[in-house]
Amino acid sequence: MAANSAEARKRKALELDHEFYCRSRRKEVQVGKCLDDYLDSNALGKRRSACWRCMQGKLLRKEFSEGQD
Repeated sequence: MAANSAEARKRKALELDHEFYCRSRRKEVQVGKCLDDYLDSNALGKRRSACWRCMQGKLLRKEFSEGQD
């Protein structure tokens, strides 16, 4: 049973080129672009950036990291 859930998680894993509707930007964005923009705002100290505070992005990053086993 545990093997089936691990397989299901791998199938559901987000890919970097997967597109989603970004509510902050009000347009379709790829997961990779979302991750890059968050990392840039973090590394460059842009704490006022919408990407830094984005809850949708936070959930997306969590889902992406959980799918990378």
